[in-house]
Amino acid sequence: MNEVSSIFIALGPWNWLILGGLLLALELAAPGIFLIWFGMAAGLVGLLALMFDMSWQWQLVLFGVLSVVAVVIARKYLRVGDDPKGRPLLNRRAEQYVGKTYVVAEAIENGTGKIRVGDTLWRAEGPDAKQGARVTVTGADGITLLVEPNKG
Repeated sequence: MNEVSSIFIALGPWNWLILGGLLLALELAAPGIFLIWFGMAAGLVGLLALMFDMSWQWQLVLFGVLSVVAVVIARKYLRVGDDPKGRPLLNRRAEQYVGKTYVVAEAIENGTGKIRVGDTLWRAEGPDAKQGARVTVTGADGITLLVEPNKG
């Protein structure tokens, strides 16, 4: 009997429970939502090995199968950031304000001024407007909002 098989036989199911715990702890230390699936697979193999008498070879096969299944399911159902329809303007913040009306915070003179969007001042370009006037955002140029006087 070689060294690897003797370790598996000596500790039995506890190998898998310990490995599962270690992988879950590593997931906490270096989060990336990847090791958790292997940790869960190892824990499940450990529990099944406690309930049923399985050779260590079958335990390894079961671990491999459960790991692959867990990763495939996780990739399929936990894809959060891959939906371009979910938040298409996430990294184009200025474009989120197009079509909305805001108050001029610093008068727009000679084509430039500032408008208040929530608790933030944004650089604005457009026709001259007095402080307190309402303007509608018609577009965005980088971090500058293009505005027109409110028509209603």
